[in-house]
Amino acid sequence: MNEVSIGFVGCGSHATNNLYPMLRYARCRLQAVCDLQPELAERNARIFGAKAHYTDVDRMLGSERLDAVMVVGPSELHHRVGLKALARGLPVFVEKPPAPDLARTRELIDAARANKTFLMTGFMKRHGMAYAKARAMIRSGEFVPAMGFFRYGHWAMTDLRGMLGGMCIHPIDLALSLMGEPVRVHSQMLRSARATSLAVTLRFASGTIAQLMLDASQPRIQEHVVLSGSMDGGNAMIVVDNVQQMEVHRQGRNGIDLLAPTLPEVAPEFDLEDIHVWRPDYGIPNMGQTRHFFQGFAGEVREFVNAVLERREPDPGHADAINAMRVIEAIAARPDGETDLTTFS
Repeated sequence: MNEVSIGFVGCGSHATNNLYPMLRYARCRLQAVCDLQPELAERNARIFGAKAHYTDVDRMLGSERLDAVMVVGPSELHHRVGLKALARGLPVFVEKPPAPDLARTRELIDAARANKTFLMTGFMKRHGMAYAKARAMIRSGEFVPAMGFFRYGHWAMTDLRGMLGGMCIHPIDLALSLMGEPVRVHSQMLRSARATSLAVTLRFASGTIAQLMLDASQPRIQEHVVLSGSMDGGNAMIVVDNVQQMEVHRQGRNGIDLLAPTLPEVAPEFDLEDIHVWRPDYGIPNMGQTRHFFQGFAGEVREFVNAVLERREPDPGHADAINAMRVIEAIAARPDGETDLTTFS
């Protein structure tokens, strides 16, 4: 197999704008699409070149020769359709959250394992260009993290579980992908008539700590990540601002010498080696410098297709979905308290 035949379930605005267009960047072909609204299924089949369109998932699965299935819609749809496709031994991609709760997420993963296939959850941020670079630096040992700060703000929401599963699961998974296995979570909630916001501290098995400021009271999505740690034995910091700009700060000689005996002896250093900045260049056309690559949509679709072709578990894998949902369940159960995740099921 040198390309993957995809059956795509869901033709809503998110899928149509952010995921269908990414199929062209992967070694796959869109075989069939399915949506309860026939006009949407016909539209996406026509726009993205599918050979068939359906309004019934069972009919699509039974009629088409598919290598994999992608499901994008409400979490209940992910669970219901995911089980159907996994039962046929098909690899499945589901948008986040993978299911309405931890128990049904485990059910999906158990079905994948029982049928010798896999489930991949759409945690696209870990495939964003800046975050993928930070992860590579951590995995290689070039950067050793000690603490992380994740600020994530979005539009007003009052439903705690909906906020956690629908939006805040992004920075939660991002923190896990960069910092490791979570063992404890402490949460404090601020709730008003219009919005719910959370201050969350995650402690990891490695001893590192991440602080997440999850603010559902902003007019639009804003994101800022700071990782402090070390490089080559000196203090260092990685900063990713609003997905698309990355800074790497190393301990340099900048600043003034406060130990100088007199002010006339103060000699500021000007060290250009202590900070490196990457940001996109919009001055000329560049296919890779688009939001689909910055945000990770192209990367996650590629990873799913490549995992199918290479017959391996994708990144994120089963354990990643479980860990993100464990954190969500713990916060939902105790939004003002601390939970030991090693005993949380």
